[in-house]
Amino acid sequence: MPKTLNGTLDTFSLADLLQWLEINRLSGRVTISRGEDRRTIDLKDGAIVFVSSLRPDERLGTYLASRGILPEPAVYEVLADSFLTGRSLTRLVLDCGLLPREELAAAVEQLALQILLDLFHWRGADFVYDPSVATEDFLRIQLSLRGQVLALEGARSIDDTARTRPPARKAAGEPREAEMDFSPQAVALAFFSVSEGLGLEHPSAAVWRDRFVVFGRLSEKVAFTLGQPFRPFPLFADTAERCRAALAAGAEGEEVVRLAAADPFLTLDVLFLGNALRTPARGLLSTVHDAVAAIGPGALRRLLELLSAEEAPTISTRERLERALRRAAVSTAVAASHVAPATGEDPGVAWTLALLEPLGSYELLKLLLAEDFEPGPFRAAALSWFRPTCGRVLARKVNLPAPFADVLGSSGLVSSRSPVAEQLVFFAKQMVAAEQVGREWTSEDPELADRYSSLAVDDRLAEKIAEDAAALRDVLGL
Repeated sequence: MPKTLNGTLDTFSLADLLQWLEINRLSGRVTISRGEDRRTIDLKDGAIVFVSSLRPDERLGTYLASRGILPEPAVYEVLADSFLTGRSLTRLVLDCGLLPREELAAAVEQLALQILLDLFHWRGADFVYDPSVATEDFLRIQLSLRGQVLALEGARSIDDTARTRPPARKAAGEPREAEMDFSPQAVALAFFSVSEGLGLEHPSAAVWRDRFVVFGRLSEKVAFTLGQPFRPFPLFADTAERCRAALAAGAEGEEVVRLAAADPFLTLDVLFLGNALRTPARGLLSTVHDAVAAIGPGALRRLLELLSAEEAPTISTRERLERALRRAAVSTAVAASHVAPATGEDPGVAWTLALLEPLGSYELLKLLLAEDFEPGPFRAAALSWFRPTCGRVLARKVNLPAPFADVLGSSGLVSSRSPVAEQLVFFAKQMVAAEQVGREWTSEDPELADRYSSLAVDDRLAEKIAEDAAALRDVLGL
């Protein structure tokens, strides 16, 4: 098996790396990471054939739509196909006849140059070259993207910036530090932090050893999962069936908002597509209603066709974990929509925030349950340790607005100084406390407790929440 090469751009510069790959006519993928930012460079026989970025404003779909190269509805439609089938966006654009090869190649090359030249300004970035990744050069852009030429252009760009840029200060757009360190030392320290929090537990040395091993395995799986791109979730089986009926009747535009309100997976999938061409400057979408309006009928139909196809995977309504997650999600969503006016939040946004909250730990829970963790405080503590990072990364991958990152990445300890969205979901959870699963959201803040008490004493509000939540659970068979 081919060996990977890794290092930092501070010790092995990007110019040297690109020239070394070109001179040796190597193929594969270079992944460059700095904090949460990640960019990839695909090579074929030493030539750069494709460049991609996780930043919303540097994605090919955004580039094509924002510059008017393709109309936004057409880009959304091929993105829906790409997200669900795994086919590359460039291949779909060509196969659908949306652009001639030469015009698409020119756009890809311009975006690649923009991303690559910016990479020369990165400091403290890590890189991994993986020769096992298969790459293809069907756009033939490599004629002008040569390593040695880029090295010269990059050096010129750095010189020009140094002459024109004022004294360095951390830019507003500068990426934050990495969410979590998964180095062996960091994992060991995390294990001891988790263990120290267990208080009076005094298990044998053998138990500590077994816990350390299983915690290490879980850490490896979490690190791998966090590094993977988001893939749309399968729908609940009943949602898929109703989607097929709506598609057959041509009523998917009217039905999808109602269906998504009871299926957190469909909600997240629609928001993922809706925000795929959005940037924070333009405004990220918070509700399925807004996302449906943005993507257009063609893309919506294609998304639902792929998600609800007879051969598409679905989630059984009898699965214990997913059933409990759905019950908690819809109950909290009902409560949040009723509590929203008291916090100044839009009820539709409040519903979506609460509905998606359990998904922050969904993949983590599945990883945890697949390991040999004995039920009890240690397993709960391990879940709590990783949960905020998993939630924040999920929000970033789906390109959700900041309030969703606050909720999905919450530690569960809320105060009056916490973000408004986090306080809202805390209040909603308390109003339907019996329906919650997993870790408990708590507060040690008297001011927040007083605010909740003012809501809880409203008997009519509590009754309305209980009635509406019970009615929705009854419809869903929960």
